[in-house]
Amino acid sequence: MGNSLSASTDRSGRVASKKALVTGGAQGLGAASAWMLARHGAKVAIADLNLSGAAALADAINAQLGAGTACAFFLDVTDEEGWRPVIDAAAAAMGGLSVLVNNAGIAPMGTIEDMPTDLWDRTMAINVDSVFFGSRAALRVMRDHMPGSIVNISSIAGMIASTKLCITGTTSGEWCTTARRMFPKASYCASQSSS
Repeated sequence: MGNSLSASTDRSGRVASKKALVTGGAQGLGAASAWMLARHGAKVAIADLNLSGAAALADAINAQLGAGTACAFFLDVTDEEGWRPVIDAAAAAMGGLSVLVNNAGIAPMGTIEDMPTDLWDRTMAINVDSVFFGSRAALRVMRDHMPGSIVNISSIAGMIASTKLCITGTTSGEWCTTARRMFPKASYCASQSSS
């Protein structure tokens, strides 16, 4: 039994010809997502505040999977005006955009009583506002490369309460519910406007 995936369930190439942008992609879950997408046939744009880390990851992916598989961009996900140029540059580098992985996020510790307002605002900007900014910027490009997907990564803290992760639970829970309401309609609108 060793391997649970038999030849009939081989999923290699399942995202072949897809072009994906992954935020917070220089490390952690973002880096793992970029690697997995590339291994399964997608081109990937790795966007992060840590441009040197994103570039090193893109170089490693290209060395293993072939030149042009990955590229890297600086992106501050909280900068609303910064999204459009990155989306456009990533689409130009990859020949389009069909997947956006909103992975960038932070998880500061603290209770509601000791959470400084500036940290609350920063966390909301990174974990919530950026998903809106990125999805809005990406949809105008993605409509020409359908079918497409917007993947919003969130923490389990959105479903399991913790006194020490008050802001993480709030932001994750917000996207668990908002995404169901907002993005099916946005994807529908994008597909309708291209027909």
